[in-house]
Amino acid sequence: MRVKSIGMNTAQQDQSASRERGVVGVIFRDDRLLIIRRSQTVTAPGMLCLPGGGIEQGETESEALVREMQEELTIDVTPKRMCWRSVTERGTQLAWWIAELDSETTPVANPEEVAEVHWLRREEIRNAVNMLPSLPAFLDAWESGEINLVMET
Repeated sequence: MRVKSIGMNTAQQDQSASRERGVVGVIFRDDRLLIIRRSQTVTAPGMLCLPGGGIEQGETESEALVREMQEELTIDVTPKRMCWRSVTERGTQLAWWIAELDSETTPVANPEEVAEVHWLRREEIRNAVNMLPSLPAFLDAWESGEINLVMET
């Protein structure tokens, strides 16, 4: 699997090899993705992105995904599989994980981390403003076929 570097040149990528790691939740409800607007008290305030956060020492990617979804949105998800890897312009290595959410569950934003919760179609996300650079890069990779988001049954 190819790692997509978002806004970084090769020297920056090499420098960032030991920087932090994060996990991103790719959660669908029908043809809509779960998108959040970050609160004003976190890094990149007010930006749209998929939910996620840092991986703590000793934690697996899937464990971090479960914890972050609970902390940000009070939801219990079932990690299914990693679908993509990318590196942010700040050098954070992101693991993008498809996760399952019960159809009856409504995410509730933790106001310390999340200002708004949305379920958006791909074209609605494309037309949105104030996104983290990783979100359009994810959409590009999805649309080009680099990412397979089909859930196996």
